[in-house]
Amino acid sequence: MFELHETASPSVGRRTLLRGAGGLLIGGGLVAATATAAQAATSQNGWSAGSSAVVPLDALSVGAATFPAGVRRGDVHVVLGYVARRFDREVEALVKGWCWGHSYRVISGSTSLSNHSSGTAIDLNAPRHPLGKSGTFSATQRSHIRSILNSCNGVVRWGGDYSGRKDEMHFEINVRPGDARLAALAKRIGGGGGGAPAPAPITWTTVKRGASGFRVTAIQHLLRHHGYTLTVDGAFGPTTQSRVISFQHARSLAADGVVGPKTWSALVVTVKRGSSGQAVVAAQKLLTHRGHALTADGVFGAMTATKTQAFQQSRHLTADGVVGARTWAALTA
Repeated sequence: MFELHETASPSVGRRTLLRGAGGLLIGGGLVAATATAAQAATSQNGWSAGSSAVVPLDALSVGAATFPAGVRRGDVHVVLGYVARRFDREVEALVKGWCWGHSYRVISGSTSLSNHSSGTAIDLNAPRHPLGKSGTFSATQRSHIRSILNSCNGVVRWGGDYSGRKDEMHFEINVRPGDARLAALAKRIGGGGGGAPAPAPITWTTVKRGASGFRVTAIQHLLRHHGYTLTVDGAFGPTTQSRVISFQHARSLAADGVVGPKTWSALVVTVKRGSSGQAVVAAQKLLTHRGHALTADGVFGAMTATKTQAFQQSRHLTADGVVGARTWAALTA
C-alpha cells in the first residue's frame, strides 16, 4: 500500500488544507480534486473513500494537536489514536497545526485515492518531517517508532518504510476492511470501538556487574532505602551484586544479581513532595544527571517537585511532580 504524496511548499511546511467541495488547496493552488467518476471510491488500502459527508469520521485530538476533519470512526480511530498518542509521548510532542487526518483527494501524479480519503491515515508533525526526506528522526526516535509499529502487529504502516519515496510523517492502516487483525488490535489497546488506548509498557534499562555511572548510583541509594548497607560509589562490583541478590531473594525474584525489569520494579518506590530519604536522594541525583540540577539533600520539597515536572514535560510524561515507576524508568533510561 505504497502511497505517494505531493511535494509541499516550504512556506506552509507540508500542506495547507482547505476543504470545500471535495478539493484540496495547497499553498494557494488547487492541485488535487475530488476523484472522478471513473475512479473507484476506495483508497489505496481498500477502504471506502469520500468527503467528510460520506466517510464516518470522529474528531481526534492528541496533546497540543487536533487533526482536521478527524479520522475514521471505530477500530481505525482507536488504532490511529493509539499511534498518535504513543508518538506524542515517546517520539516527540505533537505540534498544533502540524498534524493531518481525513482529506478527500487523489494522490498527486496518480489516479488512486489517498488513504487520507478514507480517514485511514494520519500525518504527524508534517513540516518537521518533509515528504521525500529520510533521516528526519534520530536513532532513538526511530527505535520508539519501531516499537509502536511492532505493537500494531502489521496493522499500521509507516511512510518511512516505503520502498520508494519516503514519507516519515505518515502512518496508515495497512489492512483491508474486515481484517480480523484490526479488530483484535483495537480490542487489545483500547477496548475496541473508541476506548482510550492502554498505556505503553514501561521499559527498564538492565544493569549488572561491571556497570558504572548514574544508574548504579541510583540502584545503590535504592538498596540503602530498603535497608541494605553499602557504599554509594557508582560502581557495580561484588558488594553491590551481593546486595542485589539478597534483595531479590527477599522479594522472591530470580536471584541473578542483575537489575532487570522485575528487580527495578521492586526496587523503586513512589516519592513525592513531603517524602525524604535515600530514594529521594536517588531521584534528585538522577534529575541532576538529566540536566535538572538540584541539591541531593534527600528532602522532596518544592524545588524537587518543580524539577521533576520539568523533566516529565521534557519526556511527554504526566507532569504531576511525582516520581512513580514510569518517571523512574525515564530517569534511568
